[in-house]
Formats: sequence, C-alpha cells, structure tokens
Amino acid sequence: MHRLADELAHIKDLLRNHPHGMSVTEIASALGRNKHSTGRYLDILHAAGHIDLRTFGMAKVFTLSTKVPLSALLSYTNDLVFVLDRDMRIIQGNDPFFDLIGIKGEIVLQKRLDQLELSQPDIRTFLTELSDKIFTKNETFEIVRRGQEPRYYNGKVIPTIFDDGSSADTIILEDVTLEKEALRSLRESEAFFRSVSDHLSDGLIVSEFVDGKKKVIFHNQRLCEITGFSADEISHVSPEDLALPEEKGRFMKAIREAEIDQGSMKEIRFWANRKDGVPIYLSIRAKIVPFGDTVRGYILITDMTKWKKQEEAQLLHATLIQRLLTNFSHPIFIIGENGVFFTANPAFCDLIHSKQEDVVGKHVTEVMPENVAKEFIKGNDELVTKKESSHVHMVVPFYKPGGSIGDVLIEKSPVSSGVNAPTYIFGVVITDDICPHKNL
Repeated sequence: MHRLADELAHIKDLLRNHPHGMSVTEIASALGRNKHSTGRYLDILHAAGHIDLRTFGMAKVFTLSTKVPLSALLSYTNDLVFVLDRDMRIIQGNDPFFDLIGIKGEIVLQKRLDQLELSQPDIRTFLTELSDKIFTKNETFEIVRRGQEPRYYNGKVIPTIFDDGSSADTIILEDVTLEKEALRSLRESEAFFRSVSDHLSDGLIVSEFVDGKKKVIFHNQRLCEITGFSADEISHVSPEDLALPEEKGRFMKAIREAEIDQGSMKEIRFWANRKDGVPIYLSIRAKIVPFGDTVRGYILITDMTKWKKQEEAQLLHATLIQRLLTNFSHPIFIIGENGVFFTANPAFCDLIHSKQEDVVGKHVTEVMPENVAKEFIKGNDELVTKKESSHVHMVVPFYKPGGSIGDVLIEKSPVSSGVNAPTYIFGVVITDDICPHKNL
C-alpha cells in the first residue's frame, strides 16, 4: 500500500512539472514501469479526481487536475451547495443551505431530503420538488421556493468522485431571484413603453448605428398609420425615403447636423408621400445620442397635413382680405379694444395724411389730434361689451377729403375670431354720404 501511494505521488509530481500533459508512454518511461501498470495507476488517480484526461486523436494526454476542492467551494460560495450520496442522503452542505432549511448541519447529515423534519410547509414542498428534480438526473434545472416571498433558483447536478473512489452528486442552487425580478420588470417596462408609444399621436422610430450602418430597432404603430406602411415594411424604410426628391437634401442636412451636434433636437418639416401616394406634410424631430458602444437615433414624426392645409387656407384668406382692403375705395380700419390700430387700408391712411406703417400698431391718439381721436373711438366700448354682429352708424367730427375736419359718417361693427378671442372694431368711413344730424 505504501508503494502504491509512492507511485501515485510520483505521477502527480511528474504531471506538476509538465503542465501541458504527458502520455501513458511518457509517464511509464519516467517511472520505469510498463504501460499496463502505469495505466492502472492513472485510472486510480483519474477516478479520484486528481488528474484530468484529454484525448487528441488516438493519443491520451494526462494533466494534473485543476479542480477546486469541494471544501473550498462549500466555504466560499454564496450559492446553496450540498452533496448527496447514492442513497440521496446529505453528506455535506454549506451554511447558506442549512440556513434555508433552518436546521443545523450536524442534525441534517446522513439524512435524506424527504426525511427532514421541517416546520415550514413551503420548505417541505420545496425539498420534495428538489428531490424529484435531482432524481431525474438532469444536469441543470429551475426550481421555485414558493411562499410569501418566492425565491427562484437555477440548479446544477455535478457528479462527484471522492479520494476513496466513492461517487456522489454535488447540487448547487444559484439564487436568481433578483435577475428574475429584473427581467420581469424589464418586460413590464417594455410592455408599458410599447403601450404608451402605440398611443402617441406621433410616430416614433429608434435606429442604431453600428459600423456606419443604420438599423431600425423599434417603431410604434402610429408610424405605420401615418406612412401607410405595414410593420414589416416600415423596418426597411428610412425617414429620408419618405421625403419628396426635392426635399431629401434638406432632410439629410438636418440629420448630419444632428450627428455633429449629438444630444440636440433638430426639426425639419417637408412634404412627403404615403405608401399609397397621398401627399402628407411631416414634422420630423431627430436627436442622436451615444448609447454604450453605439449611437442611437430617436425620431418623432408628426403628421401636420391638416395643420398645413389650414395654415395655407388662412394665409390665402389673409392675402385676399389684404388685397380687398388695399383695393377698396372707402377708408377702412380695424381697431382693438385698447384703441390700437390692427390695420388700416391705404385710403384711410391717405385720409388722415399718414403712412400705413405710421398707423398700424399705434394708438389713435398717436396718429390724430386728441379731440378728433376721442370722437373717433366713441361708442367702441359699448360695441365690444355687446359683441353683437349688427353694425351701427354714427356721425362724428373727422377728416374729410381735402384735409378739413367735419361731420363724417362712420359705420362700425364688432368682429372676433372666437368665443374667448379679443374683439375688434371694424369700421368704414363713408366720405361721400354725410348725414347732417349726429343722432342718425
């Protein structure tokens, strides 16, 4: 027995000095033994876990085992570790495992998992399920310790051989509760983000730039509704592809500026076409920011077609009104509640001997004598208070053609753009119809 121990120790020393490994032939030559007896020594060491065997083609190479001793594993890991013999009896365990079952180690040893007397029903159920999973001989498994605060574990079953040649199973339970909760929270966050983004009035697209190539990693349903593309199609459509040919240059310029000035929001508006060819007016706001080792682009796309058409209609309406005021022969003015001119046509400005730029935005007292101004705005407050659509006529001392001041007929009516909008006085000076009585 002493000679066998010496031979085994000699082989371990040989392998310690040859970290790249040795074949059976090389070890036998170094020992001065035949290959048969050397092979028997190697089998003993391999079964005991002292050496490792690697195969290269037909050749077998042995190296000194680098396995961590089980005692060290039990002492220094936070995982739950215990060892079961062939009869499923506990022969070793670490403190985290004993803390879980709430029994001291010396009481637990040499007992089967299903023989432990436990006061907590959830722990009994947990150990029963654990025994079943170990018995199936699966190398890895998942298990849950149910209760008021469930805990989740990833389990591993590792076949183990001791120095005396006996075999056992080492079970390692890694507590992955935090990871499970984080994953669940992440999924809930993703579901929440998806729900919120799908109810946005704007389209949202997130792109990632990797090695100079752009890849769409997220988009919401609203983007499909705006552009007319399906969810599968939109992943292959870039925002610049939506722009009309004559608009692409402006769009690409805005994107380049966003890439240079990362973190700032860049906006561009342009006409585009839906998939079905219907023209749409889009507002695109882009922000490009670093994200780990990559760069991400966040783009909000707003359908402003209705707004754009209303703006164009309002602009046309304003242009027509301005042209009407300019070409109308009678002096016309619009004045606010505060007595400030909103506008006045050239005929009115000529009547009071002023330029249009010297009238618009000025108070009546700034463009005419105080006594004339006082009579000119008389009755305005009552019209503003009543907010009636009907008009009134009044004769007041005012400028007459030729420059003199005399009784002039003025027609006034209140105008407003909405219920809570300011009220203005729209007036026409009827210079060729002077009434001799002021109480007309």
